[in-house]
Amino acid sequence: MEQWMWAIWLGIFVVAIVVEAVGTDLVSIWFAGGAMIALIVSLINGVDWWIEVIVFFVISIALLAALRPTVKKLLKRNITPSNADSLIGQKGLLIDDIGPKNRGTVSINDIKWTAVATNENEVIPVGTRIEVVAISGNKLIVRPVPEEEKKEEK
Repeated sequence: MEQWMWAIWLGIFVVAIVVEAVGTDLVSIWFAGGAMIALIVSLINGVDWWIEVIVFFVISIALLAALRPTVKKLLKRNITPSNADSLIGQKGLLIDDIGPKNRGTVSINDIKWTAVATNENEVIPVGTRIEVVAISGNKLIVRPVPEEEKKEEK
């Protein structure tokens, strides 16, 4: 069996690389590293197959534990917010009431958006100045602008 271990490790390496290429979650790249080191160890004469298995697991787990959090942080850095995210914090005018059972319509920069209140039981009448608090799917989550903020805007 030990004369074929290099082929097994090479196979595990290739499968791990293919699985990693298909997905985007950094799942199997660590096992590819472990398989590569185990492949190198298998080429040393006199090393038992079970030592290679231990090397594979130790290296794979060490790579996973040491590098995955850092690599995930580096990859998340490239996420750019969408143009809809820029609506959060903007103020607009309610042109259809919001109630417990119905969604309203908000106009922000002459664009109409479906909106719901932050408190689902709240009723917000037409003509109220609102502020976008969050976005859920294709709906804006809004709250009425307090009177003191309205005075500051003028």
